Amino acid sequence: MFSRLLGAPVLLAAAVGVPYMATQETNLDASWDSKPSQADISANASDLPKLSPELTQQPQGPSNPIYATTTPLEGVRSMSLSEIFRFDISKEWVYQRWARKSTALAELGLFGIRVPLVSGTRLQVLAGSLTYYFDSNGLLQRISFYGNTGDTTGLVMLVVNRYGFQRQATPIASEQLYQIRNETQVFSELHTRPAPVLWANAPHKSFTVELELQRPGSSEPLMAQNVRHPPEAAQPAHQTPAEVAQQSPPPEEEQAAENEEKPGWKTFFPRSRVPRQQVESLDKRDRYW
Repeated sequence: MFSRLLGAPVLLAAAVGVPYMATQETNLDASWDSKPSQADISANASDLPKLSPELTQQPQGPSNPIYATTTPLEGVRSMSLSEIFRFDISKEWVYQRWARKSTALAELGLFGIRVPLVSGTRLQVLAGSLTYYFDSNGLLQRISFYGNTGDTTGLVMLVVNRYGFQRQATPIASEQLYQIRNETQVFSELHTRPAPVLWANAPHKSFTVELELQRPGSSEPLMAQNVRHPPEAAQPAHQTPAEVAQQSPPPEEEQAAENEEKPGWKTFFPRSRVPRQQVESLDKRDRYW
C-alpha cells in the first residue's frame, strides 16, 4: 500500500515536469548565449560603490612592470653635443631625460650619475657611457664620457672653442690628445684613437673616445692614473763635439768603473765562518761551477 501511495504523486510530477522542461530548453540556451546590453552594464555599474582615486591609481615604482614611461633607456634622442657637455645642468635635468640611471659615490665629495648615451644617428654622434659629477651643493663639477663615434671633428671643435683645450703631441700619429694643463698638472683631457679594425657596416665605432671635462676654473687636477702625458721633447740630432764631451763621462771615470771589483762571496760569507777546504775551493778563480 505504501508504494502505491508514493508512486502516484511521482508519476503525476513526471507527467507535468518533463513536458515543461522540454518546451523551455531552447529558451534557456538562448538566454545563456545572449550578451548583456550596454544599458544593462551601465545600470549595474552605477549600483557599485565608488572607489577613492588613491585606490584606483596604478602603483608607481621602477620595479613595477606596468609603470609607464615615454623616455627610452638611452635618453632623449637627437641631443646636440653642446647640450650634453655644459655645466648648467642639474640632477633633475638628468633624471627627466633618462629612464635608467646608475648612482654611485665615485669620489669623495662628488655624487655621480651615470647614464647610457646615444646622441643621434649622424656620423658625429656619441654612443657610450656618460657620467655627471655633482658636489654637495648640487653644482656640476665634472663630466666623463667613454664610448665611440664615427667622426671626432664635432667633439674636438666643441672642447677647443668652448673650453680652450690645446693639442698635445702623441707618440702615435693616428691618436689625438687635447688637454687643459699647466706645466705639470692636467685639469681636463680628451683622448681619441681609431679602432683596430674599421668596418663599413659599423661606421659609428670608428673611433674610441675618452673625455674628462672639468668645470672651467677648477683647481683640482685629474688623477694621475687617468692622465696621459705627452712624450718628452727629443734631443737634437746634430750635436757639437763640446756638447758630446759634456754629456759623456771622462775616460778615467769609465776605466775606474770598469776596474771596480764587484762584491763576491767574501762580502756575504766571512772567512771565519767558512770551512778551510771550502775557502780554498772558492779562491780558485779558474774553476767553473
